[in-house]
Amino acid sequence: MTVKIYDNPEIWRIDVPLPENPLKNLNSYVIRSQGHMLVIDTGFNRAECRQALWAGLEQLGVIPEKTELFLTHLHSDHCGLVQGFVDRGCRVYLSRLDYEYLRRSREEAGWGYMEEWFRREGFPEEEMERQESGNQARLYAPKAMFPAVEVEDGREIQVGSVRLVCVHTPGHTPGHMALYMPEEQILFSGDHILFDITPNISVWRDVPRSLADYMDSLRKVRRLPVKLTFPGHRKNDGDVYERIDAILEHHRVRLEEILRAVEEMPGTDAYTVASRISWSMRGKAWKDFPPNQKWFAMGETLAHMYYLADAGQLARREEEGLAHYWRM
Repeated sequence: MTVKIYDNPEIWRIDVPLPENPLKNLNSYVIRSQGHMLVIDTGFNRAECRQALWAGLEQLGVIPEKTELFLTHLHSDHCGLVQGFVDRGCRVYLSRLDYEYLRRSREEAGWGYMEEWFRREGFPEEEMERQESGNQARLYAPKAMFPAVEVEDGREIQVGSVRLVCVHTPGHTPGHMALYMPEEQILFSGDHILFDITPNISVWRDVPRSLADYMDSLRKVRRLPVKLTFPGHRKNDGDVYERIDAILEHHRVRLEEILRAVEEMPGTDAYTVASRISWSMRGKAWKDFPPNQKWFAMGETLAHMYYLADAGQLARREEEGLAHYWRM
């Protein structure tokens, strides 16, 4: 489904389905001005996403030589179909940090690195094997690296008469980049700010403080004048400033919840802590979580536990290849 959501300049939203995924959909946006188009994000590299995206673009009369693609971040549900744009000769934008991270992950077996990391934090081997076979981020990723214009914070992109500014918003990924239209005060927030679900904040290789980075970048966006926010998934109902405050409060509550769990279980591991946290999974018990959701929950738990360790509120010690935690 393709819907016009703003008149001047023209902004359209293409609803790209994400089958068998709790996110449900990807909002791909198209800005059209003076015969030029900028597409924002693509969906997974799978048939259902490809059909919906290109049907929407053809409905809008896409002209490849006048079309560019902006990827807010490296996750496969946002960049999976990038090759179709490359094959048509479209310029692709992605942040320098995420492009480098994507390249390194492919060259250095990044998934293997993360699996070994999670094992040291208590993620069970049988759960590791279960999530490997159904991990959509792996199954529906771009098949190869692709050429991209690497952008930094503050980089401007011109689409016809429309000026957009790149806003580096790390946390969800190291190089996550929102797009801001200063004249219209419109923000394309990617997965930095979502309105009816909370973005997953995980741990990343060589990124020591992903949760602190995320909270800092929320405050950074809070300083921008924003009238409308178009997120990467689901609805955009509500005030962005109220939503930022609610997300910050969510993480404050989660940090307190983790501290209580560790206090009740001295010497515990991160996987056990993750199993004790209250997650929004429609009433499912931890044992019934899909393997991928346990993986995401583990990453988010670690991001919070490392934040608390940096703050001197948790102690971490590895013994025989397994990390244990205590309340300070």
